Amino acid sequence: MNANLPGLLRSAQAALAAGRPEDAVRLSQEAVAVAPDEPTAHVVRGIALAAHGDVPVAEEALRRALELAPDHLEATIALTRVLVSTGRVESGLEMASSLVERHPDDPDLWMHFGLLLAESGQFQEAVLCFERVIALDPSSVPGHQNLAAALRDAGREFDSATAWERVVELAPRTLDAWINLGRLKLAHGKFEDAIEAADHALALQSFNSNAHLLKALALSEDGRGNDAERHLVRAVRYDSENAVAHASLGFWFQEQGRFAEARGALLKSIELNPRHGFAYYNLFRAKKADDEDAPLLDRLRDLAADPTIPLRDRGYMHYALGKAAEDLGDFERAIRGYDEGNRCAYEVWLSRKPWDRDAYAAGFERTRRTFTADHMRSLSRGANESVLPILIVGMIRSGTSLLEQMLSSHPEIAGAGELPFWHKNEGRIGDADSLGELAAEYLGELERFAPEAKRVTDKLPHNYAMLGAIHSALPNARIVHVRRNPADNCLSVYTTAYQRPPVFAHDRENIVFAYREYLSQMDHWRQAIPADRLLEVTYEELVADREGWLRRILDFCGLEWDDACLRHEDNTRAVRTPSLWQVRQPIYTTSVERWRRFEPWIPEFAAMNEA
Repeated sequence: MNANLPGLLRSAQAALAAGRPEDAVRLSQEAVAVAPDEPTAHVVRGIALAAHGDVPVAEEALRRALELAPDHLEATIALTRVLVSTGRVESGLEMASSLVERHPDDPDLWMHFGLLLAESGQFQEAVLCFERVIALDPSSVPGHQNLAAALRDAGREFDSATAWERVVELAPRTLDAWINLGRLKLAHGKFEDAIEAADHALALQSFNSNAHLLKALALSEDGRGNDAERHLVRAVRYDSENAVAHASLGFWFQEQGRFAEARGALLKSIELNPRHGFAYYNLFRAKKADDEDAPLLDRLRDLAADPTIPLRDRGYMHYALGKAAEDLGDFERAIRGYDEGNRCAYEVWLSRKPWDRDAYAAGFERTRRTFTADHMRSLSRGANESVLPILIVGMIRSGTSLLEQMLSSHPEIAGAGELPFWHKNEGRIGDADSLGELAAEYLGELERFAPEAKRVTDKLPHNYAMLGAIHSALPNARIVHVRRNPADNCLSVYTTAYQRPPVFAHDRENIVFAYREYLSQMDHWRQAIPADRLLEVTYEELVADREGWLRRILDFCGLEWDDACLRHEDNTRAVRTPSLWQVRQPIYTTSVERWRRFEPWIPEFAAMNEA
């Protein structure tokens, strides 16, 4: 061996590690010149050339190394990377597979194989490789990290969260692990856990953009919007190239009704990361697509068909394509987009734990048996007589957001949005004393939100399931039930992308089943709750006779009429709903009888109008 060779190779590898591929190419070429039959010199040259972007010559160098030493591991590994990166995925994966067959107990080779599989979009197969890494080396932090990422990209988000928890156990100072864990906790509605994860990340790096973004999103979901805004601004300030931060800023602007600024932020996000599905979805849900969007939609169709893009992002893309096609009047293409969006979302969120319809129905039946009119009267000794709450309930996508936007335009009504209070405290519901405690806590939450308001709305639609407990605790609270045409309601549930979907979403038959259970529950409350506490409003009648119905609702709530209710589009409160653009527009009726435009393709939903 030439005496200069080791020094040249060390210098070339150091240049690569320092991010100087030009120097690495020069030094490795000198190494090949002094030792043309040394395979390692060709390997280092091939890796340096690949890093420099000269991939064809890099492949020649690596193949020359394998001619000299057919079993050279590093040369084979580097060549598999070149093959996959140049689109010869099958050849690259076959070569990597042969490596782990020959060396089945080498965790590094299993790691390499898994990374190649993940890069090529074969996430479930990558999971198996990373599980093998961990079996061989249980304390491998990179193994657990890569497993967590592959599980997430395979749509197994609950399993991914468990894997990230293991990473922070093994290496609590791993910044990205805390951020990824927090994102998954946020996605699953565990806001306090997400905030805690963000705080761990910020303790490690106070200027980290993604950590501030995570905290902003978690605070916002937890109803602490003012605190959230501060962290969101920092997220963009600390990393102006953070595509997710720009998309989240765009979403924030949408909630504030600042749609022009929202569009700019979302387009910036797409510019920075064209594979970010959430940005496309929010871009199109807050505007009506037109012919000028054709180039963007063509590009989006190609992206939505790319298997290397994570399933969750592709799902958002398909929803965006469905919405755009509907705007353009192509309803068959629209339903195909919605179908594919639902397929992706179901795989991500619900496929690992199929919905138990029997258990769902049994829960409603238990509630109906427990909260009879007589039982609710027996709980009255613990009741709170406050008239502060107005609960707006119904099936999701029935028009509750529009009604809250109208009512909260009244100067004496504050709109609190969707408060998870009763569902978070379901396990505490019991006797009169416990209901009294819950009523006091709930009123405290409403009063903190709007200390000066005479009434505060809570428009969590699914509160319809718990009206027995709520009415028992707060018998003077007014309950407004918004009903909608069943086919339109079910179609709207189906064509909406959710950040945290209800358990019945993304499957047509499940949506129909859940809708029927909702009808049964409301039939019960109609009999058990006094008519002067439960008012039913039909969405179609509300948009046809806005003033007439709003006068009736305000009278029901004990308030005087105010013309501001007719100008809900001027309401500047933040709106958190999939219909955040629509609820800020003047009254429109395009959502009435929407189902008829899709009738040939939605027999399950159309049949609901005949039931």
